[in-house]
Amino acid sequence: MTLLDQIHISHIGDVLEDKPLVISKLLAQDKWNRRLYEKKDTTDLPTDPWGFGVAYNNRRYFDVLFEKIFSEYQRIFSDDREIDEIITKKESYCLVQNDERTGIGWHDHNPSYGASMNKVNPSLPLISSVYYLSVPEGSGGIKFKNDTEEITVMPLEGDLIFFPHTMLHKPARCSCKENRISFNINIFPNA
Repeated sequence: MTLLDQIHISHIGDVLEDKPLVISKLLAQDKWNRRLYEKKDTTDLPTDPWGFGVAYNNRRYFDVLFEKIFSEYQRIFSDDREIDEIITKKESYCLVQNDERTGIGWHDHNPSYGASMNKVNPSLPLISSVYYLSVPEGSGGIKFKNDTEEITVMPLEGDLIFFPHTMLHKPARCSCKENRISFNINIFPNA
């Protein structure tokens, strides 16, 4: 089975009710996150120079997106298991990149590989996914690899990509001045 056989792309479009507002809030949070990381002030929240969990007061803007993602997952994979919405939302994060902030290494969401997943839930994700809020020209794409193959998938704004949580992946290098914004969702089963 090739890598592409394990990846499913759905174009769900702009499902956020006020996308410009959401993007402005995410960019403000990203700026705050980077400042904390640069100061190495992690007393209040763990920070990451690349990705960040959506602030609690901003999560409500993503409710409609989560509903769409959950229904797409169940439709595509014919999986009627109950999804743990609380854990899934807590373990989701945003990634903001541009030509100045583009490096992130190969990773998966399998704890045995060293991923930071499962901080609040010992179960493994059912699947990983990424939704693209903003994909300016020069955004690159997303790379996937295994022992025998490496591919790059170029998403469009509004695309939702599902892939196994154990699959190695990383964002391709960006050459855009504008911000490429992705929302990364690991769907967890109800324990």
